[in-house]
Amino acid sequence: MHDIPDPFVAADVDLQDFPFMPLHVARLRDSNLAAEVHPEACWYAVLLWAAAWHQIPAGSLPDNDLALMRLAGLGRDERTWKKHKAGALHGFVQCSDGRLYHKVIAEQANEAWDGKLKQRHRT
Repeated sequence: MHDIPDPFVAADVDLQDFPFMPLHVARLRDSNLAAEVHPEACWYAVLLWAAAWHQIPAGSLPDNDLALMRLAGLGRDERTWKKHKAGALHGFVQCSDGRLYHKVIAEQANEAWDGKLKQRHRT
């Protein structure tokens, strides 16, 4: 049977006030995304990472093609989206809440959220 994982980030993780998202240059440069995916799809992937950073929960995207096209900067260009969808969503996994999560973005979001909560506690 096909197991759908639980979300990689808690439902309340909100980083909309975080304008900066970490990017591990060597990790991206040496990734399967960079090595195997069409360059245009890689660009859409990066835009989707940025969009996921500011979604709630952070690190996730809606599983909706119209929303994903818009978030990838394609408006309603279904033809281009269909051509590059698989590459643009490289690394994203559908989770039990119906949203798409990227493990690396979720990892960064969880670290940022933890830092935000610790800062809140200190102040």
